[in-house]
Amino acid sequence: MVIRRVSGQKDPVIQLLKELTGEEGRRKSGRFFAEGEELVKRAFDYGGRVDSLILAERYAASPEAQLLLERAGSAGVEVYVSTEGLLAKILEARPTPECLAVVERRTVSLAELIERDRPLIQMIEHGENADNLGMLLRSTDAAGVDGVVLSANTTDPFSRKVVRGSRGAVFTVPICIQYDPAKVIEQAKKAGLQVIATSARSDIYYTEIDYTQPTVIVVGNEHIGISDKVRALADKVVRIPMLGKINSLNIAVAASVVLYEAVRQRG
Repeated sequence: MVIRRVSGQKDPVIQLLKELTGEEGRRKSGRFFAEGEELVKRAFDYGGRVDSLILAERYAASPEAQLLLERAGSAGVEVYVSTEGLLAKILEARPTPECLAVVERRTVSLAELIERDRPLIQMIEHGENADNLGMLLRSTDAAGVDGVVLSANTTDPFSRKVVRGSRGAVFTVPICIQYDPAKVIEQAKKAGLQVIATSARSDIYYTEIDYTQPTVIVVGNEHIGISDKVRALADKVVRIPMLGKINSLNIAVAASVVLYEAVRQRG
């Protein structure tokens, strides 16, 4: 296996990393990167195609790096070594990650999700907070959902912050990106799925729903909740009881509460 040393800021590998720090670059190239040993290992385990592995110079000689090099060699992945200073300058990260993997940006179609057997799908409408989306992906992985639908300009699930926050769930949970939430709901209902939206403005508790049916669970924006359009199209709008004074849950917590009721019912 050939390991190439990165030559400087104009090196194609560094230019690619710089491109992948932006959403447009990730979308155009069809790739993103995972950083840190834990996420790089999960990229190899679950992430589909790993295009390249970049190691920080000091880390490259470590026993942990040798294990990654073996994985890269068996998968035919290109390997590069860079100075910590160069990576820090490009990534603007402290501490500098010891390793990075450039990974294929994989998404699925809505049809692939709704055609599954008795699917349980999580949908997010206009989720803006990357930290919350990362946590939500971790919850959907833990709950074993069939997939996540991101609609209405929800933040990019392949951004650095979401990938880190997901702890690798971005590799394990099928992700569908659809701009128009109304079309998602209409297509899901046409296929026989019930659509359950969450809102503080409802008289129905989330525990009153039968989630053993094929189901889409919708959570809305962190500040304004679901849109009027989603409220009108959903089969039921449910609420989670909140006894405090703030009367607000972030989307990761709200989704987790409802998802685990579905998991409980489904056994």
